Amino acid sequence: MKKLLSLILCFIVIKGHAQVHPTDSVIKNATLKEVQINGGEKDKSTDAFNFYRSSKISSTEDILARIEGVNLIKRGPFGMEPTLRSYSAGQINITINGMRMYGACTDKMDPISSYIEPGNLSTLQISQGAGSAATGSTIGGSINFELKEAQINCHKKVLLHAYSQYSSVNTAINNGFNLNLSSTKFATRISTTYRNAQNYYAGKNTLVKYSGYEKFNVNISLAAKLNSNHTLLADLIIDQGFNIGYPALPMDVSSAKATIAALTHRTGLKRHKNSLIESKLYYNTVTHFMDDTKRPETIMHMDMPGWSNTLGFYSKLYLEQNKHLLQARVDGHRAFTQAEMTMYDSTGSMYMQTLPGNNLSNLGSAVNYQYKLNKKYTIGINTRVDYYTQVAKNKIGILQWEGFGSKVDKPLNTWLNSTGVFLQRQTNKLHTQLTLAQGKRLPTSNERLGLYLFNRADGYDYIGKYDLKPEQAWQVDFKNTLMLKKATLSATLFYHHLTHYIYAKVIDGYSAMTIGARGVKTYENIAYANLMGFESALKAKVKGNMIYQGNARYTYGVLPNALPMQQIPPLKIMNTLRYQTDSFQVQIEHQFAAQQNRINPQFGELKTLNWNTFAIRAAYLKPLKKGYLQLHLAIENIFNTYYREHLDWGKIPQPGRNFIVGLNYYLN
Repeated sequence: MKKLLSLILCFIVIKGHAQVHPTDSVIKNATLKEVQINGGEKDKSTDAFNFYRSSKISSTEDILARIEGVNLIKRGPFGMEPTLRSYSAGQINITINGMRMYGACTDKMDPISSYIEPGNLSTLQISQGAGSAATGSTIGGSINFELKEAQINCHKKVLLHAYSQYSSVNTAINNGFNLNLSSTKFATRISTTYRNAQNYYAGKNTLVKYSGYEKFNVNISLAAKLNSNHTLLADLIIDQGFNIGYPALPMDVSSAKATIAALTHRTGLKRHKNSLIESKLYYNTVTHFMDDTKRPETIMHMDMPGWSNTLGFYSKLYLEQNKHLLQARVDGHRAFTQAEMTMYDSTGSMYMQTLPGNNLSNLGSAVNYQYKLNKKYTIGINTRVDYYTQVAKNKIGILQWEGFGSKVDKPLNTWLNSTGVFLQRQTNKLHTQLTLAQGKRLPTSNERLGLYLFNRADGYDYIGKYDLKPEQAWQVDFKNTLMLKKATLSATLFYHHLTHYIYAKVIDGYSAMTIGARGVKTYENIAYANLMGFESALKAKVKGNMIYQGNARYTYGVLPNALPMQQIPPLKIMNTLRYQTDSFQVQIEHQFAAQQNRINPQFGELKTLNWNTFAIRAAYLKPLKKGYLQLHLAIENIFNTYYREHLDWGKIPQPGRNFIVGLNYYLN
């Protein structure tokens, strides 16, 4: 029965994909006009985000994983790293309200997404490919997390949402509230979240050690309406994680703290109604401490702290008049990152900088222009130019690199550019868009300056290469969207040719630093790599109050030596069928992933089997004298399947059967 249901649901998605706009019967969001600096067609990721968030899915990563084109690299149940079409790390830009931010962990335990909670997230903007370079030159695309803002002069002076949730698979609690206080000219919004989870159980009741975590997040937003044409906003996020387990890595995290602050001014051009000028000054800092004291197999204890702080600004313009649309952005930032390691044995200690303290400075600008030729056709061009300077500043780190014959105190200056052009044809039922783009991306600090960074995936220590060339990509995307009365179908084909591709190679004559490591690798630019694939999505009103949403994604990558590119997930399909009324909602979810036999053994990859999982969620809304009360229940991984996704490191399995119960209270 389970196999038959899997085949039926898979056939539904492969047959066709579409989109309608379901409403959340509980929360009514009013957001400003979305401004995109890249691309011609409105990004559909916000619709998918709203759909899955209304299912009361608990974490930002859980929502991300359900959006077409997005996969997650999992090293533990917390802090999963998002990828776009298999691009990751420095190949994509991840921003919060358009602000640049850098993780402090050399093992990528702290992606930017880990510092955002669904309770303080307004929209999720995802753009694929080199043509999406609004916030920085890129080859893979961008993810921007837009925070919720304090609402001025809303229909009530007090808005409150309080919630509590329990999950059985890891004995986890998730509690929090969002409060908005408003007057005619001022508003304050406070959002808090507290999570506490123990080790989880995978399928077949298998305990996954070192998988618990604790986390607290608070977001404060202030808004002031200075006059009819000027608004001032202030935002602060404080996120603190404790005792975070990473079962796929040899170390855990004792503490991870991020502080994000911003001041924003908005105005418009008096002579142009469809205009917006937004300027922001921001600062963020991350402090991260890895910890191996809870691992009994640890041979030698190590302290591994890391730091990151970024100061930046941007100013962007949106102007629409008649057939013309102009969007422009000027921005800059300066980031400092440093990571250390102190090893202890019976004879004493040894200190080194695994990432020498360094400054990365950037100044860039982006322009997007679109012109509507007639009722059917629109053309557009977008371009971005960046100037980067990077240099090591810490004397100890500089001396370490001199031992390898590299002068890292000599600044590296790099010009980057990304350009895209598109042609869009739009009728009442069919939208077609062809995009041609080229882009470059800067090598990451790990790739340039990292010293003996252990990679658990392939078992090698990694040494950076300071003079790496930027990766470059030439890309073609072809997207079609069919809009019917009760459904919308979208499908995208893409082909990317990468040059100066950054790849790791084994170097002889070097001894590994990490006990048990297989050797030492460094990075080099190889001639090329090719990446291609498709994405498709469906939203449809099936009948009455029944809504279907699903998507499928597949990526194929190959290197010059005919080996597959590393970290390429297999075909994945997601199906959701929802029945919804004003007071009741129930939905069935199905996920399918094909087996992945195309692996790169040089990266330490292992084959993965195909798998299916099923979940059911239900919610009931009851009006009260003041506000609403909502009960939601869920069973995830109903059949307690033991499985892992291809991007799950260390053969760590996913959670097994999970019972969830939650309660929400809304005062609005």
